[in-house]
Amino acid sequence: MSSQKKLKVGIIGFGKKGILHASLANINPKAEWKAACDSDEQTLSLMKIFYPNIAFFSDIVEMLEKVDLNTIFICTPDSTHLPLVTRLIEKDMNIFVENPLADSFTSAKQMVNLASHKKNVFSLGYYSPFKVLFQKAKALFESGNLDKVKRYRASMHYTLPPASRNYESLVANRTSSFLHLIYWLFGPVKSLYAKAFGRFASGRRGSFLILDHSSDLMGLVDLSWNRPGFQKPAVKISLEGTGGTLDISEDMLKLYLYKKRGEFNKGWTTMYRIDLPSPSKFYLCEEGYFEGNSSFLKSCSNKKKSTVSWEEGLEIMRMIEAIDLSIDSNTEISLSEVK
Repeated sequence: MSSQKKLKVGIIGFGKKGILHASLANINPKAEWKAACDSDEQTLSLMKIFYPNIAFFSDIVEMLEKVDLNTIFICTPDSTHLPLVTRLIEKDMNIFVENPLADSFTSAKQMVNLASHKKNVFSLGYYSPFKVLFQKAKALFESGNLDKVKRYRASMHYTLPPASRNYESLVANRTSSFLHLIYWLFGPVKSLYAKAFGRFASGRRGSFLILDHSSDLMGLVDLSWNRPGFQKPAVKISLEGTGGTLDISEDMLKLYLYKKRGEFNKGWTTMYRIDLPSPSKFYLCEEGYFEGNSSFLKSCSNKKKSTVSWEEGLEIMRMIEAIDLSIDSNTEISLSEVK
């Protein structure tokens, strides 16, 4: 691909995620990182030393006026996503937004509506579909080896002291990522019931959910973001089928079959992440980030819909809105009621 046809990339928000996406775009042959914008002048002064050929700005309007861009990564707090997208959408930009899609279901719906009239590519930062262990788990679930699966149990535990900086944003980011994993593995949720102390993002202990999927699969989910001893999110999912069970974590899969099925013998089969051939060509931060970034840029280059769409992000925001409504009303909420 010639340099004239490369995607011209700008980064809005140059914290950890912004630096990550800039670095990944910088090594992608389909893209050229040209500019970044951040409100922290100290960060900008430092980055100008490290990247003298990149244009840095503290004002978005100035960046858009002075640099020819067609692809933007938004790595700012979720409350800024809608205002930024509203400004960018009229400039025919391809837009990648870090998760969650927005700070509310209403804002997320507005973003999707704005994008629906454009032919550009719109994606967001959910990375589970690019992780080899979760890909293998999804393939096993869909293979039929477990026969009829009617229920699963899932949990995500981590320690996040209430005094943490950006506490609510961190809860929303990590929890929405986990809910997207559930959505990606098992499909849409038609109704749910939630119980928690406090509201979804500000609760001190977490939430307990009962999810009824459109496929009639039932899930029991335990979300805890204030449990001691978890420096990073610990994910566990257990499926129960009439033909066996499947236990999923971020480190291994444990499959138990009541009889031999294809390549798998009766009894236990354990698959470790380290033994599976990873699709990741480059590790930066963790598995999946390079693939998520490069998949978006490839979609932009080919003018095709992204692997992770804003429509999916909207459905996750719909689930979060339903969780809040269920907690407040102490009733089961149909997701079709969340409009």
